[in-house]
Amino acid sequence: MLRRRPPLTPLTPDEALRKLETFCAYRDRTGAEVRARLAELGVGGETAEEIFGLLRDEGFFDETRFARAYVRGKLNSNHWGRVRIRIELKRKGIDPDTIRQVMAEEIDETEYTALAQRLIEKKRLSYQADDPLAAQKAAASLIRAGFEPELVFRLI
Repeated sequence: MLRRRPPLTPLTPDEALRKLETFCAYRDRTGAEVRARLAELGVGGETAEEIFGLLRDEGFFDETRFARAYVRGKLNSNHWGRVRIRIELKRKGIDPDTIRQVMAEEIDETEYTALAQRLIEKKRLSYQADDPLAAQKAAASLIRAGFEPELVFRLI
């Protein structure tokens, strides 16, 4: 991974704001990511707080919007379960109440159960037909992906 060097000449507040606007426009960001980027650009103190507040007020980043996109993406593309998604959102600094609310709104229980069932069947088929541990291996795989053990064992 390449390390970015701090700029040789300090950025003006307007330059820093433009860079952060571009940073936030690329994809949804969390407040923690924006603060880290400000620090990376060498912007600190009152200037950093002003830029952070301006970006937040203008809607350049929103943790709820980020969490919604994250949940949908990880569930539909990566096939992660609720447990893993929750852990990763906490790691990104998202408020637990926001996580609870977004997960309740974005994850439909019947679709979630159907996804888990499809993944179990797919995993079972990937093992040899005579493997007596195929069901256990499939269950372990889904639990590692973040699906709740009680759901996985009920479906198997």
